Amino acid sequence: MRTISCISGVSCLLTLCSILLLILQNAAASPLCPERNEITPEDLNTCKYGVVLGWCGNPACGKGPGDPCGGRWEENGICGEGMYCVCGYCAGCTTTLECALGRFC
Repeated sequence: MRTISCISGVSCLLTLCSILLLILQNAAASPLCPERNEITPEDLNTCKYGVVLGWCGNPACGKGPGDPCGGRWEENGICGEGMYCVCGYCAGCTTTLECALGRFC
């Protein structure tokens, strides 16, 4: 086990508070995932750009060319099959050859 040595009680307290703050910050940063049966599912049969798995592993409709996407936790959605997210928008071509050029950030 590793020990922390402190020169004074104040420096030891500051070190421990910093460590605690980092732990709490990382724990609060990621979204909580609902159970699969707790979310209201979309009608996945009507997904024009295919079905994708979201951040929590729940299925959702993919976004299309030029649609907003991405975000730190994919909160703006995930691009459908054949497309990719660049600068916050879906680019590339869908399986039906609808295409959108990528943007320069």
